[in-house]
Amino acid sequence: MAPMSHDPVFDSAQNQALLVVCARKTIRNAALLGVVWGAINSVLGFFAIQVMALNAGIFILGLLMFGAGIMAFKKPSLHSLLGEAVVSALLLCWNVGITIFNVRAGYSDHVNGHGLIWPLIAAIVFFRQYKRLGHLKDAIASMDHVTVKEAAGVCKKLFKSKLKESSDIVQTTSKRYRLRLMSDSVLCMQRNLATAFSLERADFRQCIKNADKKCLRVVVRHPLGKLNYAFDKKNSEKIKAWLGAPAVTPASAI
Repeated sequence: MAPMSHDPVFDSAQNQALLVVCARKTIRNAALLGVVWGAINSVLGFFAIQVMALNAGIFILGLLMFGAGIMAFKKPSLHSLLGEAVVSALLLCWNVGITIFNVRAGYSDHVNGHGLIWPLIAAIVFFRQYKRLGHLKDAIASMDHVTVKEAAGVCKKLFKSKLKESSDIVQTTSKRYRLRLMSDSVLCMQRNLATAFSLERADFRQCIKNADKKCLRVVVRHPLGKLNYAFDKKNSEKIKAWLGAPAVTPASAI
């Protein structure tokens, strides 16, 4: 039997909802990059046409990337993410073809490596995200943007809180992640809402790899990949105090 790619706690309804929220946020961020990159290529292509009509390809692909980015931003979905990935691949193919053409024509000084590297990186990133989020296709398309906005508000409020005045909030050494220590669970969020999840106290305890040390390290097998969190001494003490506190049990009916 193949090993599990992530902990089963992430299959809960709450964590699946948080995963979809983060996926939509990620797609919208990628859309903004697509809009900017498409605009740049469109402008470069427009001026390049004045030199050679063949450069119309850059202009057209730039417009396609710009349009794909706008669509992904307005309605985040895996289809829009795939559209950006395909256009990136087409830009790469176009630049490879132009590079070969210039070399054969004796214009090797016109060869620009950045025109090959950036489309390649973009295509890899877009296709990789599309593959990783594939199982959330329907959920991403159906989730209301209001839900994403509310989650973003919770994330913003969490990072605006002052650590010294909040005994229930801890921060990693990288300052990219914060955790809210609640009665029986912990909510973890990344600053740009790239990842967010909730764990029960017992599940979180199992993720700690060095509970006997002053500075804790937490490793989580998340559906989007393994996440590593390091905490300094002060934040580690907060976590240890929370783990040692008695769990809150619901009152029994009389």
